[in-house]
Amino acid sequence: MAIFNLDFCLVLLICVLGIRGIKDQDCSANTIQSSDNNMRFTKEATFAEFAVVGKHKALHCCAKGYRTIEWYKDDKPYPWALDTSGLIINPPSGNQTIYVQSVQQKDQGSYTCYIRNETTVLVHRIQLKIFDKTPDEPKITYITEKANVVVGDNLRLFCEAFVGQVDLPDAHSDAYWKKVSPNATMIDLPSHVEQLKTARENGQTLGTYLIINETKPEDLAQYVCIITKPGITIERYVYVREKSEEVVYLDPNPIPVGKMMIILPLIVFVVIGLLIIYWKYGLKIQVRLKDTLNSVEDNDGKEKDVLIIFAPQDTEIAQGVLLPTLQDKYNYKCGVKELTSTINKWYTDLNEEAQKYRRIIAVLSPTLIKDNWESNQLRLALKQLKSLGPQLICISLKELPKNENEEKDAQGETLSTLIRSIGVILWERKTDETFWYALRLKLPPKRKTESETVRSSTTDSRLCDNSQECLENMV
Repeated sequence: MAIFNLDFCLVLLICVLGIRGIKDQDCSANTIQSSDNNMRFTKEATFAEFAVVGKHKALHCCAKGYRTIEWYKDDKPYPWALDTSGLIINPPSGNQTIYVQSVQQKDQGSYTCYIRNETTVLVHRIQLKIFDKTPDEPKITYITEKANVVVGDNLRLFCEAFVGQVDLPDAHSDAYWKKVSPNATMIDLPSHVEQLKTARENGQTLGTYLIINETKPEDLAQYVCIITKPGITIERYVYVREKSEEVVYLDPNPIPVGKMMIILPLIVFVVIGLLIIYWKYGLKIQVRLKDTLNSVEDNDGKEKDVLIIFAPQDTEIAQGVLLPTLQDKYNYKCGVKELTSTINKWYTDLNEEAQKYRRIIAVLSPTLIKDNWESNQLRLALKQLKSLGPQLICISLKELPKNENEEKDAQGETLSTLIRSIGVILWERKTDETFWYALRLKLPPKRKTESETVRSSTTDSRLCDNSQECLENMV
């Protein structure tokens, strides 16, 4: 009996070590080669993962040069309660991997890894979807969206999908690359192009790398990743374009110093004058030109001009100031909608309604995000709002937080870059006039009332007597 127990323990130990060894290989195989020691991802980070109930599942944040890796599920830090998630950290992987032997529906959700060193934070989010049975169609976990490469440099493309297990005899799933010829037909890859296939979780997730060492001009083309399983094939296309190297040329012609000394003061005077005019009247002129030269957006399939979204605590500002001003003074067709306190539900709650409006004005304030006015929470809120489309306009009732060591997501985006891409307008009472002009510049062309139409035709027939009066009348 003692011998039997010893044998059983040895077998169990070997199985456990074998399982852990496989998990460690997920982050050590097919890594991106680099000689630097900077903190970065060492493999393509999947944005979506899939599993079938009862199967083994692992999630990875493969990186190097880090000090710590922290995991969150739906914004809750690890370790998780049993009713939240059954996934656990695999210590031999350096916290890069979390896994569960038998995945359940409760494990579904949004998982986030925070990779930190002394100066930098990388953030990556993975959406885990659990199925009761294997879905018919392959589910993409990662695809290289675009590739710009300098001729002569190395190229690496990656495509991966969850296909599940095929129980049919003589049937299998596959993932492979093809090249698209100039006449739009698919052809085999050239001999100098390497294709490396991968498989995870007992073949449930298949991937394929396309690797070119020292790209040639003829490698700049369109490629297609083909994922097949019995009866179903999906294709994903990737364009490889040339990235030009910046070359600095020396001008052999001498600089005409004498002429420059004569012209330079005049140029400086003109530039300063233009800057002063732009600083004082630039925003007003842009609004006037936008409203005058652009036609009203009526034939775009939208029902109204502006949807104002806000926290319930900001009702007085949204419905007491913004709504009547836009409707009564500027003649916009408006609607309003209160936001819930759950940030992750904003897109689902607003997406259908947002399609009816030409612009969406979001009122940002600490109450909107439960008084948690800090970079991470605000970045999550702005990402949700930005997903509604390019028609978004954000108004902040408080100065946005600034942080020198801002966290980055998997795309390298920080709160500052997100704010710049959206163009958040700060509403300060001391600059109230500037705020309204900045807001109007982002709105559709103003709808004219009958009285404005008559007055405009009369005013346009007169000439301005002087430049000062002309600039003032433009607003």
